Amino acid sequence: MVEDKFDNILNSLGFVNIGTLKYRINIGVWWHPQYYIHIIILPLGSRCLLKGFKDYFIKSIAEEGESWAREMGPLQDFLESSLPEIHISFSHFRDITSKQALLQIKRRSGKDLDIDIDDIAALQRQLEDKIYQFRSNEQIINFTDNSSDLMDSYIRNQSHTLKRQIKSMKEQIVQKKDKLTLFENLQRQYQEKGSAACYSFSFCSNLQVVESHYEFKDAALSIIKELQDLHRYQVSQKLNGGRLNIHIEEAKEPAITWIEQWFGGSFAPRQMTRAEKYFSMLQKAFEEQTMITAKDDINVDGAVKEDKKLLAAHIISAMVRRMDKTDKSGLMLENITARDMPINIGLVVSNGRATTKQCKLPFAKLNNFYTSGITGSGKSFTVRVIMEEVANYSGMSILVIDPGNQSAGLLVPEDREEIIDKYREFGLKEDSARGFKFDYYAPAFSFSRDLPSDLGKLARARSVISLKNLDDEQRCEYFADVVNAVFNACSDEESERPRLLIVVEEAHRFTKKRVVDSAKKAAERAEIATDRLMREGRKFGIISNCTSQSIKDYGRDFVTIRQNTPTKIFMNNSDREIDYAADFLGDGRQITRLKPGTGIFYNSSWGSIEVKVRPPFSKVWDFSEQDTMKIFGDKASIQQKLSPRAENLLAVIENHYKETNEAVNISQLGQITAITSKRALQQLITELEEKGKIQTYQLAERGRPRVIKPLRPEVD
Repeated sequence: MVEDKFDNILNSLGFVNIGTLKYRINIGVWWHPQYYIHIIILPLGSRCLLKGFKDYFIKSIAEEGESWAREMGPLQDFLESSLPEIHISFSHFRDITSKQALLQIKRRSGKDLDIDIDDIAALQRQLEDKIYQFRSNEQIINFTDNSSDLMDSYIRNQSHTLKRQIKSMKEQIVQKKDKLTLFENLQRQYQEKGSAACYSFSFCSNLQVVESHYEFKDAALSIIKELQDLHRYQVSQKLNGGRLNIHIEEAKEPAITWIEQWFGGSFAPRQMTRAEKYFSMLQKAFEEQTMITAKDDINVDGAVKEDKKLLAAHIISAMVRRMDKTDKSGLMLENITARDMPINIGLVVSNGRATTKQCKLPFAKLNNFYTSGITGSGKSFTVRVIMEEVANYSGMSILVIDPGNQSAGLLVPEDREEIIDKYREFGLKEDSARGFKFDYYAPAFSFSRDLPSDLGKLARARSVISLKNLDDEQRCEYFADVVNAVFNACSDEESERPRLLIVVEEAHRFTKKRVVDSAKKAAERAEIATDRLMREGRKFGIISNCTSQSIKDYGRDFVTIRQNTPTKIFMNNSDREIDYAADFLGDGRQITRLKPGTGIFYNSSWGSIEVKVRPPFSKVWDFSEQDTMKIFGDKASIQQKLSPRAENLLAVIENHYKETNEAVNISQLGQITAITSKRALQQLITELEEKGKIQTYQLAERGRPRVIKPLRPEVD
């Protein structure tokens, strides 16, 4: 028969027949124990249909770490956008057994925790034997006349050894009793507050139709390759590869998936205890597949051992949200309340063209957000517009930390005609351009006022901190000090509403990956400060934005920005960002076609919205120190003074000119001053030049050396 030939081919490829269905139709189910793949065969006359399946389940805790419940929404987005066809099964059980509670404790600790009363009793018996031996030795010593013969010395040494062993065993018993008490308390807590869940999914190959056994083998091989490629390039790399903090395991037994379907998810934990001695394989598979999470905080001796996860709620919420995603952005645009703090970003884009519909987003629901885009994509304009919109709320504080000096433009109105001419397209008046009232600090600029001695005051103000002209170490130290102080100032009281927006421009410049070796320690402080801010800031009313060209600007060990920014803003970008965007937008290539000033705003609550961002009212420009002085006018001129190191360098340049009546060569200047760092020397020269104290120019001779001449009238 034709079916027999099909069976022979599947056997030759390593498949095993695990079931058939012979009612009205004839279906064969085959399993590959090496690739963990199902193939279903449906003969139809002279033809045959083939389809392959590969199954997975989520582990709450794996060797790589712990899965995060809040990543269930992004997981649903990924499965829908990246896999051609998916089947999802989910079960939730309110109660768990004592064995499962102990299993969860082992998973979280990563150690063998099988300590019971029998272990302690055995150790207690060993202790009693040692004590008996010690007392016997002591009696023997009492009968001797304290002579120094070999026997007496041996017995005394043995007593000392026994004494140390007795002390050690007593300590072990106390430790084991304490640990057993802790485990028993934890076990009770998990039984009272724990819940079990099973989440599995499978993806499918394309349906293959064959008319002969010659085509059959090619079709089967095609299915294997297709499923293997999906496994390798989608699940392994994009899920277990670290993009989402969710740990996926292949289903290595065909029975697991079928039980999911036959029994509506899985056996309940208490039911499984009845079948354990009869179906050990099933019990083992069930333990691997079941996630144990806390419905309420697990507390022991006043300390929280595990925060509540509410995994089932996250899964159901994510699945329901995905059932009708099409109109969510429209609903979000129409139903924003005043409490949501609406901000007007620009115009909604549809089919590649800007509409006349204003795009309003709920700032209070953005949570932390991340902005990426190549140079010229408009990411700085976009973040500036968000800051300007938030500034309309009188109760909101704003803190901008800028490694450059672009944010100084917040203080002055836009004055470029090519920008102002675009206002009309967005229904704005040409005289809408304006500056905003912000305190300005620039530690490297002599005219700038000093940062407040209590940096925590920045949490309740509107401030721009420019870190331009600082080296890597100074920049990261300032950042860590400011962020830590601001967080501490806010953490005394939780807040349901946002009260502080922190914008970090070029956030990658505060990471270990992007600084010189001597600044690694300072950058580590900055990373730790950022990590705490992103993880915990929201509950204290802090919303943070990090801006850079690509998510790949951040190292693998610094994933806080990726994992704790529910809102993503993608501007035009290249292949470095496409894969990351695909996890949220489905087709990551969308970002390559975005025009400058147009971005895709993603949040799992509303999906993705393409927006043409309005032009800012204030000026987005990287101001030099001299340009910034002009913003502050006479006040800046009065405060203008040189740093001590620049004063010393200027004195050397003036002395050299007085003695030789010649400009000094930069290389020669470095030798005279013993400044070995070219970068530090150049920073001082730049400071003097921007203050109008010196003039630098190149000589016409060979090599065109650069020289420096003082400009003070008394010198000339």
